[in-house]
Amino acid sequence: MTNNSATLDTLESHFDSIIQMMNVRFTSHEFFQRLAYEHQVDYVAGLSSYAEGGKPFRDLHHALVERMKKLEGKSITQRKTDYPSRDIFGIPSHSGLWRKL
Repeated sequence: MTNNSATLDTLESHFDSIIQMMNVRFTSHEFFQRLAYEHQVDYVAGLSSYAEGGKPFRDLHHALVERMKKLEGKSITQRKTDYPSRDIFGIPSHSGLWRKL
């Protein structure tokens, strides 16, 4: 199993550039899609590091949200925690709603 912290650190290092690409308002799901598209190798490594838990997408995304919260008040702010959204598979779900500062 890959080190979760190291893979999260790598993904987090891309947050600023991904945030710049996002609309002023965006959901966590939209952020994950852009991150996965722009940094596919790192994203797959992140999924792989959570494979043993049986729910790598859910577990990785939860960890990424925790990392995103560190940017609260700096470059983004979370407007809602339970916003209707489609997940990265297109399935209706709920997600955080963020706003760029």
